[in-house]
Amino acid sequence: MAGGQATTLLNARQFKTRAFRHICFISALALILGSIAAVPAATAQPRASQKAAATPKPGTKPAAATPRKQKSAEGARRAAEAENTHGFMIDGRKVRVDVVKAETDLLGPDGRAPAVLVLHGAHGLGDGSLFYPQAKALAEKGITAFVVHYFDGVPQVRKAAANLHDERERVLSEAISYVSKQAYVDPERIGIFGLSLGGFHALSLGSRDDRVQAVVNVVGAMPSEVQRKGVHRMPPTLVLHGDRDATVPVRRAYELANLLDGLGAEHEVKIYKGQGHTFRGDAKEDSISRTVEFFERHLGGDRGLLDKELEIDIALAPTVPETESLPIRQLTIADEAMWSQADQGSLPPTN
Repeated sequence: MAGGQATTLLNARQFKTRAFRHICFISALALILGSIAAVPAATAQPRASQKAAATPKPGTKPAAATPRKQKSAEGARRAAEAENTHGFMIDGRKVRVDVVKAETDLLGPDGRAPAVLVLHGAHGLGDGSLFYPQAKALAEKGITAFVVHYFDGVPQVRKAAANLHDERERVLSEAISYVSKQAYVDPERIGIFGLSLGGFHALSLGSRDDRVQAVVNVVGAMPSEVQRKGVHRMPPTLVLHGDRDATVPVRRAYELANLLDGLGAEHEVKIYKGQGHTFRGDAKEDSISRTVEFFERHLGGDRGLLDKELEIDIALAPTVPETESLPIRQLTIADEAMWSQADQGSLPPTN
């Protein structure tokens, strides 16, 4: 009897021990399984500061990149009291033109005034602050200014691309024709103001279009392809550049001065110390007044009495040693690099 009780007690203890071990094993297994299940759930939750990336469905087109928002030039246009003339048509496309008319008390007896086409750079008009104030300053001195939206006439997306030079030039030639036909414009007194890409076109047009009587080039240069084909004439030309321009190096202004010297063309050059591809502060104000004064002298009624003495105002050496001059084909580096960077959005929207 005693042996039977001992056996029973032993079996009971063994049962409890085994049961305890099973319970511990099951609990541990549950904890492990719970941890494994929690890991994907935790990794699936993005951080609060991050957005979960949406996986595109097979066969769907990738979303188009959001274009950079262009600043409105409406404020600057209104401040300059520019009128939209609705422009002209080319190949079924309308090219807008904003005009700031010359002060009426400064018009000639025939009611007509000199005219200047204002050409923007590779980024378009931007907020207009680099163009409409210049147009207004010209109008206040009796010169009607035409701000030409010449990109309107280019159907391609990358409107500032180097290979579209001739396409843009064709639009600008039409713009000159449009301006010369206006009843309030003297077609014998037309000039072009161009900034950056607009400066390249102003110089190119001045070299081959006899209707252009004066050119102001701001931080641009003579296009390399035009120079390669040969430049045989240039009207009076004003060159304005910054010595820290990283987009169109100041060397290009010196190259242009040498070219104009060789042609015997009347010209003035002003290099602003410490200024880059966009003039600021006093340099900007000086460039506006200097441009107005230049066009006054070369498009005014007393052009036949002008002093033809050459004026050069360069803060740095005006010539480039022959040993440092680049081969003509390499001069495209500024043109093409500037336009390609502008297409990729890596340049600041200053022009």
